[in-house]
Amino acid sequence: MEKASKKLEACQQLQKLWNDQKAAMVEFQPGQKDWVLEPVAPSALQDRWSGPYAVLEKKCQVTYLVDMGTSRTPKRGIHVNRLKLFHDRADVTSKRVIHVNRLKLFHDRADVNMLMVTEKDQEAESEPLPDLLSTDRKDGSVDGVIYSETLSGQQQAGCRQVLQQFAELFFFTPGQTHLCTHDVDTEDSVPVMNKIFRQSDQVKESIKVEVHPMLELGVIEHSDSSWASPVVLVPKPHTKDGKKEMRFCVDYRGLNSVTKTDAHPIPRADELIDKLGAAKCLSTFDLTAGY
Repeated sequence: MEKASKKLEACQQLQKLWNDQKAAMVEFQPGQKDWVLEPVAPSALQDRWSGPYAVLEKKCQVTYLVDMGTSRTPKRGIHVNRLKLFHDRADVTSKRVIHVNRLKLFHDRADVNMLMVTEKDQEAESEPLPDLLSTDRKDGSVDGVIYSETLSGQQQAGCRQVLQQFAELFFFTPGQTHLCTHDVDTEDSVPVMNKIFRQSDQVKESIKVEVHPMLELGVIEHSDSSWASPVVLVPKPHTKDGKKEMRFCVDYRGLNSVTKTDAHPIPRADELIDKLGAAKCLSTFDLTAGY
């Protein structure tokens, strides 16, 4: 028994030595604001950062008394591993002032946001981000882009150079790729043929308007397959020239019911947001269309 206890103690020490390779002592001062890692109700297996809360005092080497600001538990002892220092926006901008000017390019269903970041040595008043609309332009052309007056001549020239370098990315006509193909695995299922929904003449005309450009682009083709799924038109929330636009969709519920699913884990949204915490520049892109 004594030999087993010594063996267990040696294994525990080795495991502790391995786990503490990147460990570092973290200390918080009274009055500092910190994030607190708390479980998400009702599941105790999911955590999220909440706060910030003020540190009141240090109870011991690894425990701090934190003001939670709630009536049930106004003060709570939190382990240091569940605390993270809160950086106030004012503290960050006092060291490094970043001006962000946003360029928006709109055309039908295209919406591209660009972020141009410039640094200044001294503090400056925060300025509102301008909404910059481009005029009508042809595919691959960035001549109609309007630049913010807050940008200097050198900054506008640099931004114009980047846009011209990647002008082919600003096409409003969807293209095709040869890099990959997608196969729908239905195994040995009997072909699913769903009947089309009853449609008015106005809806039929709208479907023709949507189908014709897709045929010309080559993203769809005529088929005599035994598989069939009905078309559904969904109204878009915005209008164009006073007319309600429609989103072309296909009801693939019948096909999905016989399709072999891929058991790939879907990334968790909260984990993706945590990974973006250290980012200083975020860009959003809206694709013109997808089929």
